[in-house]
Amino acid sequence: MPPTPRWVFAVAGWLLFALAATPAAAAEEVGDWLDRMARAIDGLNYRGTVVHMRDGHVDTLRIIHRVDERGIRERIYSIDGQPREVLRDGNHVRTLLDGDQALVIQGGIGARLLPNRPVSQLSSPVVAYRMRFAGSDRVAGMRARVIEIRPRDQFRYGHRFWLEESTGMLLRSALLDRNGRALQKMTFVDIELGVPISDRELAPDLAVRDAAEAHMDEEDISPPAAAARLRRATWTPARLPDGFRLASVGRGVNPDGRAFEHMLFSDGLASFSVYVEEGGHAGASERIEAIGPVHVYTGTVENHRVTVVGEVPSETVALVAQELERRR
Repeated sequence: MPPTPRWVFAVAGWLLFALAATPAAAAEEVGDWLDRMARAIDGLNYRGTVVHMRDGHVDTLRIIHRVDERGIRERIYSIDGQPREVLRDGNHVRTLLDGDQALVIQGGIGARLLPNRPVSQLSSPVVAYRMRFAGSDRVAGMRARVIEIRPRDQFRYGHRFWLEESTGMLLRSALLDRNGRALQKMTFVDIELGVPISDRELAPDLAVRDAAEAHMDEEDISPPAAAARLRRATWTPARLPDGFRLASVGRGVNPDGRAFEHMLFSDGLASFSVYVEEGGHAGASERIEAIGPVHVYTGTVENHRVTVVGEVPSETVALVAQELERRR
């Protein structure tokens, strides 16, 4: 499915900074904290207000997150600007947009405001990043441990995380380019951890009518299953930047009835999606567009429209697109 800015909103990724090399033992300890972060993001109940800053634009979002015996339910909605909501129920995600281009996106795409993949489930963080502790700070009235992360190559950004000291919950993040310039920032200005969340808080306010719908069946997969599933995929990259692995796969149908295949790749922090849609036009021009730190490649391979999108540098989406091939 070809992404648009609304897809980019649905596929959010958040990650962050760069600095000096560290001993392997220290990197492993940082990796433990990143796993704590992932467990807190998915495993805690919380509600809070998030300010997101990118390209001089500021968005204020409210996030409500609950986990119980039925799984995870989450609601993210805008407080300012165009009304929009992302609703998560387990692996099912709906994105609602109001206005002239009302849209309902349904499926298992991991639309997340906060990164949640435990690093240890995908790849050793030492493969792709250098990381270290960088002191402590105070965010939203809570003490936070600061972690700095530097990529080892040009295929991902650097990161800085502020993690709540007791739980590891992500309180603030900053995404920087290779020169240390801030590409985007996210911070909780208020947050409540471990609080009861009612069904009413998770119910949408938007009532989108006559909206187009896109459907996707998608499955998160463990590393052992990922290799086998990737071998069975119709389309696969012949090679990937070091550290990236298949995180989920799926197939779906666009509002116009065209089938597409989707693959999500992650190194535990950075991620990108590959969409291959039927009915591309031979000879269509290739292009790479930037939406803040998100890069979007569009082109054709064997009369199929190909889109590669992710919060990664342009070199990453270009490489993956060039390496994409149909399995014979």
